[in-house]
Amino acid sequence: MYTRRDLLTRLSAATAILAVIHRGHAMATPVETEASKWLKKTDELTALLRGEALTVNEWRDGLDAFNQKLDLNDLLHDLDFDQMAQEAGFAARGVTTVKVRLGDRDVRDLSFYPKLFAVDRGRAIIPHGHSNMVSAHLVASGRFHLRQYDQIALMDDAMLVRPSFDDEVVTGDLSSIGEAKDNVHWFVALEPSHTLDVIVTGLDARRDPSYDIYNLDMRAAEPDGQLLRVPRLGVADALAKYG
Repeated sequence: MYTRRDLLTRLSAATAILAVIHRGHAMATPVETEASKWLKKTDELTALLRGEALTVNEWRDGLDAFNQKLDLNDLLHDLDFDQMAQEAGFAARGVTTVKVRLGDRDVRDLSFYPKLFAVDRGRAIIPHGHSNMVSAHLVASGRFHLRQYDQIALMDDAMLVRPSFDDEVVTGDLSSIGEAKDNVHWFVALEPSHTLDVIVTGLDARRDPSYDIYNLDMRAAEPDGQLLRVPRLGVADALAKYG
């Protein structure tokens, strides 16, 4: 758990990063860019989540509300989206990722990890669940078929889940996962697409490992009452079947 001093230290670090992201000329009163607003608010919400001042649901709601106020075009311009997308390219199977640019500062100064995911048409972020982490995913370009599931129980060879979302998401849409609610997700790109991700690992610093991901064979799911029992897969098998 983070102490108040830890939270203040992280928020101070985020403020310092804002000066690096701002690309304008030196001014007496710096003008906030969309990138600096996004970084500041996301870091504040996530620091509060880590300090247990917010629940996961409150964190998700806060990101949803803030995302509705963002100008996506300005945000992507500020973050050099075109350059990052060019560097990422697309993988023949699965996804490619690049770190979001933060100038000269280290991403470890933040309470979250920002990444850009690139997914070609027909490729997927394979179905998987999570442990001791949450994340949010802003569609930066393109569109996806997104399925999400509540994680009910985890077993050595399977996971019990309940379907919670099945629809298309397009540029500008934000999705997120909770600890149980919507914890499993599966993105399939309907055209060349990108997501800007906020990744938060190690929610409970006392747990080991700091986080885990469970690849799932959703096409082999079997009914278990009102739920689905889904076999777990290794990374190679999951990529071969779903990537």
